[in-house]
Amino acid sequence: MKFQTKHIFFLKIIAIVLLSLAGAWVFLKGLVFSAALILIGIISIAVSMYFDRKKLIGRVEQLIAGIRHSDFSTHFASPATNDEFNHLSREMNDALHVFRSRARDAMIDEAESQAWQKLISVLTHEIMNSVAPIISLSETLSERTDTDLQTMNKAMQTIHRRGKGLLSFVENYRKLTKIPQPFIQPIRASALFESLQLLVESDQIRFSFTCYPEKLVFRADRNMIDQILINLLRNAREATENQPNPEIKIRAEQAGNEVHISVIDNGSGISPEAIDKIFIPFYSTKPAGSGIGLSLSRQMMIRHKGRITVKSDENGSTFTVVFPE
Repeated sequence: MKFQTKHIFFLKIIAIVLLSLAGAWVFLKGLVFSAALILIGIISIAVSMYFDRKKLIGRVEQLIAGIRHSDFSTHFASPATNDEFNHLSREMNDALHVFRSRARDAMIDEAESQAWQKLISVLTHEIMNSVAPIISLSETLSERTDTDLQTMNKAMQTIHRRGKGLLSFVENYRKLTKIPQPFIQPIRASALFESLQLLVESDQIRFSFTCYPEKLVFRADRNMIDQILINLLRNAREATENQPNPEIKIRAEQAGNEVHISVIDNGSGISPEAIDKIFIPFYSTKPAGSGIGLSLSRQMMIRHKGRITVKSDENGSTFTVVFPE
């Protein structure tokens, strides 16, 4: 029969009281040695009660430290027993789980809000850049009566070019908002990369690939993963254009319950200022870039319930797409 912690606590208190009375009685009888032994017993029980209390306080301190340092991985070992210490541990784990969920939801909401603010800022900037010259030119043409045919023609060409650019911008935005649900199917990584080599030959993209395990299979939409990897490979090619020995590699590996596919280049890397913005729609560090390639790739990975990450320094960049198994 197992005693719960509260029962043991009360038994220890009763034992201390009884031993104290017995010790006093023995001492009054002149049995000093026996009284000393009883005193040692009382001290031993008191010490055990002290360590029980210290154990509980240690668990609470661990909880507080985890929350203070935003450690969302903190948990408490709780063996399958029903005593109060382990019951308290399970209660703490449940409380931490709720805390993690709420903190994660709050961070996601904040990140989404910031993303929308950045997107609105980019949309406003791009639209104003196109609309303002059109309005200015149209006002100038309507106010001037001496405009010759050549000036009129140049103005109309500028209006046409700006209007076409704005139309292209809106079309790219439409692509971001109409991504279909993926058709999930098993894909063998090595076969995927071999077909990719054929697809990107016309773009003068050369890459090597490795798979671990060799016959690695993951589940994804074939058309979407083609589009994602082609976009990443083109970015890698542009990043390595000025390198004396350009190198692009694709690495696929099983990582627990996930499959990681990384596109690695030895380019000059992405600046710290830009790396936080590269997934924002229409943000681009390239003069002729549309700024939707990485945003589109990220949205496709979200449709797969996966994610895309980036690491970059002066030695190159690594983009990794992560698929759940």
